[in-house]
Amino acid sequence: MSNLRVEPVFTDSFGIEPALRDDTLSIRLSGTGDMAAAPSLGICLKALQAEVVRLSINVVAFDVRGLYFLNSSCLKAFISFICGVAGQGQKCKVQFITDARLGWQRRSLTALERMSPELVSIADT
Repeated sequence: MSNLRVEPVFTDSFGIEPALRDDTLSIRLSGTGDMAAAPSLGICLKALQAEVVRLSINVVAFDVRGLYFLNSSCLKAFISFICGVAGQGQKCKVQFITDARLGWQRRSLTALERMSPELVSIADT
């Protein structure tokens, strides 16, 4: 399997750290997913979508425990990612790892799980 071709993204208030281990792509998100973060997230998720296909990745795990806010534009970027991966015929599972103490995380992501229950799951830690 080749190396991941997507670099981490860090701004003053938002971070995206992708890492590849075996056939699992892990993405740690941190900071504030607001309007300022949405363009960076969208671009990064588009690049990660291409990597999922190129590397035949089976699992994408988004660790959102370090997020303190996620707006609708960022949620839309996740929807585009999930639909894009599914639309390319990938049998890739998408997992979201949330902080159980931050109830808004699960509530916000539940719409994604309901949209595509065969692909998306949420795990509270």
